Amino acid sequence: MSRKQKMHEPLFLSFDQVLTAIADKNQPAEISLTVRPFLKWVGGKRSILNELAKRLPTAYTTYYEPLLGGGALFFSLKPPKACLSDINFHLIITFQTVRDDVEKLIEQLKAHVANHNKTYFLKAREHLFTAKDPVEIAAWFIYLNKTCYNGLYRVNKAGKFNVPIGSYKEPAILDEENLRLCAKVLKDAKIIQQSFMQIEPEKNEFYYLDPPYHRAFSGYDGNGFGDEQHKQLAGICQKIDNVGGFFMLSNSDTDFIRSLYKDFKVEKISASRMVSCKGNQRGKEEELLIRNY
Repeated sequence: MSRKQKMHEPLFLSFDQVLTAIADKNQPAEISLTVRPFLKWVGGKRSILNELAKRLPTAYTTYYEPLLGGGALFFSLKPPKACLSDINFHLIITFQTVRDDVEKLIEQLKAHVANHNKTYFLKAREHLFTAKDPVEIAAWFIYLNKTCYNGLYRVNKAGKFNVPIGSYKEPAILDEENLRLCAKVLKDAKIIQQSFMQIEPEKNEFYYLDPPYHRAFSGYDGNGFGDEQHKQLAGICQKIDNVGGFFMLSNSDTDFIRSLYKDFKVEKISASRMVSCKGNQRGKEEELLIRNY
């Protein structure tokens, strides 16, 4: 048992307890255990949720995910107290809209389903950056995510979305039931746009960190995510550890990443990559899970 685990009694349900408690009268019974991320995301964690669940801290107060992406672990855990953040403006607006205005969002997505074709897709890439209304932004964002090549979010140096259309005969643009379930899971979550560098960790909080992987796709925004950002993230992890918080981080198995986290627990796991920016990178890959507990 680690030093931190001895310091307190359980403050939060374990993964198995969360699943059991869903049926309890104090839990929202209408939330299905099959709720899943409403976005496709490069590097999404649905394939390793069991591995992540087995390695959760035994006790923590608030769940934090400062590099949100699709939020697969969040939707699996459904933590009652959570803070979700990301630097991607469109992603955060979309999560906030699913939480706050899911019915209006569904209505706009119905129009996108009806109008979808290549010409409409190309116009959507422009509309995403000219829209002002949050519901409109979210609808364009989900539409592009479901219809673009491999669900990739990529912008050029000018900050414009430049992913081509995918070769889908019938893209699953709208899943009304899942969107409503996601809205219920998100209803009490704090969702904010910020850099991971802005987080201020406190004792007993849990942080799951899933950055763009080292030496993998880094075109998440116009600036990318390079070695300097990975060093900064390692510094945040040290800060979490220093204040008595918990972190679990996913990343590539490279010498550089291993050197950054040599003072923490590093494990190698096998992960499936079904959504990737490169077709030849799909399949089984080995990656690292890094923890301070």
